[in-house]
Amino acid sequence: MPRFGPPEALARLCADGAHADSVELKALLATAAGPAAEALTGRPSPTWSERRTYLIDTDALDLLRAGVEIRLRRRARGRYDLAVSAQRSGTTSERSTPRSVRIELDVAPGAVWQDLEIRRDVEAGAAAHVIGGGLDPGELLSPPQRAWALRGGHDVVDDARLKELAVLGPLVVHRVKVSAQAGLRRADLEHFRFPSGRELVELSTHCGPAEVTATAAAFEQLIDDREIAVARWYRTKTSLWQDEFGR
Repeated sequence: MPRFGPPEALARLCADGAHADSVELKALLATAAGPAAEALTGRPSPTWSERRTYLIDTDALDLLRAGVEIRLRRRARGRYDLAVSAQRSGTTSERSTPRSVRIELDVAPGAVWQDLEIRRDVEAGAAAHVIGGGLDPGELLSPPQRAWALRGGHDVVDDARLKELAVLGPLVVHRVKVSAQAGLRRADLEHFRFPSGRELVELSTHCGPAEVTATAAAFEQLIDDREIAVARWYRTKTSLWQDEFGR
C-alpha cells in the first residue's frame, strides 16, 4: 500500500482539494538527520541552513486551544515573517474564507488536513524587539491577521487575549534542499529541535492540487531509492507546541 494512499484516493484528493492554492506532502523520518541528509543529497556533511520559529500565544495557549497558531519566523539572511494559521480536517471547503487567506492541503501518511494561513513579511527591527520583550507581539499583526486570529479557529478568541500575547520558543529548524528529480520540483529535509530538546526529522515537497498523484509517486520513489526509513506515525508541530508549553 502506498504511504500516501492508493491512486484512487489521491485522485479524489485532487478533485476535492481543487480550491487549494498548494499541496504539501510530508513524512516524519525514522532515519537520523545526518544520515538522511547524506543519502538524499549524495554529499558527505551537506550544508544546513538555519531558521528559528517562535510561537506567539498567551501563557495559557488560548489561541492554540481555539485552533489558531501565530508563528514569528526568522528566515535566512535575517528576514522575518509572521503567519496566522488555522487547521481544518479533510479536503473540502467547509465555509467561505477571507480573500487574504492562503489554503494549503497537508498530506501525511494516514492524515490529510487543510492549513488556512495569512502570512506577511515583518520588519527585522520590530521582530527583534518583540523577541526581546520590548514590543507587544500584537503590534505585529496586520488587521486581516488580527481578525483571523480571533475568528479563524474552531472557537472565537476574546479580543482581550491578544493583549496578553507572549513569545514562546524558539523552535530551531535546520534545512537541506534536495535536488529536483523526475516528477519532483524539489524536496526539503528539515531537522526540528524544540526548546525541551525534542527532535523531529521531516521530508516534504510541494505541488499543485492537480499534481498530487504524480508527485506522491515520485516522492515515494525518492524515499525508496535512497533507503530512507519513514516513521509509522505523524504528529503536527502544533500538537508538539501544546506538549511543550501546555499548562
